[in-house]
Amino acid sequence: MDQRNRTVWTAERLIEILRKLAEEQVLPKHLADASVSGSDTVETLGIDSIGAVEFIDQLEVEVGVMLPDDFLDFGDSIDSIAHRLNALKSEVTHG
Repeated sequence: MDQRNRTVWTAERLIEILRKLAEEQVLPKHLADASVSGSDTVETLGIDSIGAVEFIDQLEVEVGVMLPDDFLDFGDSIDSIAHRLNALKSEVTHG
C-alpha cells in the first residue's frame, strides 16, 4: 500500500495544503498565515473558482486518484472535505 492510502485526512492536513498553495500564490495570499479552522468553508476562505480547481488538483496529487467532478462545493467546510477524503480512501482501499 502506498503512503497516500495510509494518510488520515484531517482539517490540519488540509490547512497545510491551503497554506502551501497560498505561499505559492495559487490561493489568496492571506491564507498563508490566516487563522483557519475546520469549520471554515471554501467560500469564507475567499477561494474563487480558479483557486478551487487548483486546490482539487493538489488534492488529487496528494490522494493519488482523480476526484469526482462534484467533489468540492463552495459551502464545504474543511472538516467535511477531510471526511469525504477519508471515505474515498476507504472505498479505494476496500473497493
